[in-house]
Amino acid sequence: MPCLLYCVTPTSTDPLPNTAGVLDHPVVVHDSDQLRIYWSEVANSQTLAESLADKSARLRYKQVLRKIVAQATPIAFPFPTIVSDLESLDKLIAGERINYEAALTRLAGMMEYQLTATWTADAETDLATPVSGREYVKRRQRAEARIAALDSKLKGVTDGIVSEWRSRQDRRNHLWFALVPRTEGDRFLSALRNAGSSEDVRLRLSGPWPPSEFV
Repeated sequence: MPCLLYCVTPTSTDPLPNTAGVLDHPVVVHDSDQLRIYWSEVANSQTLAESLADKSARLRYKQVLRKIVAQATPIAFPFPTIVSDLESLDKLIAGERINYEAALTRLAGMMEYQLTATWTADAETDLATPVSGREYVKRRQRAEARIAALDSKLKGVTDGIVSEWRSRQDRRNHLWFALVPRTEGDRFLSALRNAGSSEDVRLRLSGPWPPSEFV
């Protein structure tokens, strides 16, 4: 009985009622001491492996996480995480129990939003063509300046709302991750809407998600 894993929460959270997961398999729970694991039984692990190229599988995985985030703070398993049976699942949890419990305690009541910034100028720049050292330094300085400006704006408009920010570069995009108390979700979204747009940058918001970047 292969098990596809979604996330782990404290046992104090309520199970999701009648929720379909990846490949429409029902999402069920398995309690291991004080931890609750959300998972789906997969009748054929080979069938699941073949379906992973389909974006709908990852989308359904994310939809399940979104439903759980609405009522609890989960620690998500990387997609896809598959164990052979519940005994193997118990062994997996036992090996990481201390880390899961510590993370769930520290992040209780939190959720994560992701913001992806894409600059218009980058779309028009051929980054594959070699440039001189001077031009490389100029591009790097411009990139650092615009990231710093947007970073300052995001933190300014959400001051007192976001518990912690983290960011990193991803190819042409820059990603920000906001750790937000569940009770402040509406306030966070309102602050971003009222901040106004920034010149020559497209900012895309997604979430809420499990606070994976802060685990």
